Amino acid sequence: MAETVGGTLKSIRKKMGYLSARSFYMALEGRADLVFNYSYYMKIEGGQIAPSDKVINQLAVLLPQADGDELVAAYCRELFPKQMDRIISPNAALRPASRATGKNSIKGFQQELTERQVSKVGRTRDHYFLFLLLTLARAPLTRAQIEAYGFVDLGTALQDLQDVKLLMEEGGAFSATFPEFVFPKASTESIKKIYSLLDVYDQERAAFFKLEKVKRGSFFKRISPRQSDILLAHLELLFQTIRSADEVDVTYNTEVISFNVNLHKGPVKG
Repeated sequence: MAETVGGTLKSIRKKMGYLSARSFYMALEGRADLVFNYSYYMKIEGGQIAPSDKVINQLAVLLPQADGDELVAAYCRELFPKQMDRIISPNAALRPASRATGKNSIKGFQQELTERQVSKVGRTRDHYFLFLLLTLARAPLTRAQIEAYGFVDLGTALQDLQDVKLLMEEGGAFSATFPEFVFPKASTESIKKIYSLLDVYDQERAAFFKLEKVKRGSFFKRISPRQSDILLAHLELLFQTIRSADEVDVTYNTEVISFNVNLHKGPVKG
């Protein structure tokens, strides 16, 4: 019989050298802002609760690659026991995986940044671009790989983002603590000021990451209300197409795009 999620998690914890659940939880908490508390974690280990996919997602990211894959496989087995037995062999989850294969996570979940984290991300251009680089990375990056982009003060940016648990270091390589972050709404004046600064940085984004310019256009012309509606509908379809990249295996996402749209409309005399 396949091991439960709780049993798998407990085995992984002990294999990593944590004899108590408390010490393991504290180690995880020291690396990221967890989406679950200690009481919830204990219920997972004890088989008293079915963890949410968001919790499994974060645990998988924080664990070593092979262990994260094992946990995700156990989770999927509990949800779809018959199907998973057909899809993978009993030992497939235990097979070592290369770090280069990408992040061991379930796609589609976003962690909202706190105001303190937003403040750190927007502290300098280095902070913002380092945050973008690590959240886009499909595998941990070494310091040498990061330095190749020409950051001015990389050490400070690395430390600041680590202090607010947005990145973690393992074996000399750095990665984001969650597969995808989302910025909160501009609900305060301080966040609004930071977002204005990020808008400025965004204009330098393509040049900083040395991306090739493939299309450019600028229009200032009169169109009908019907054409305006059609244009907005096409833009929404375009945005949905870009978002759909999150629904496929990240190993296939070999291209990075830098895409900015600012569309304004209104009456002009004449």
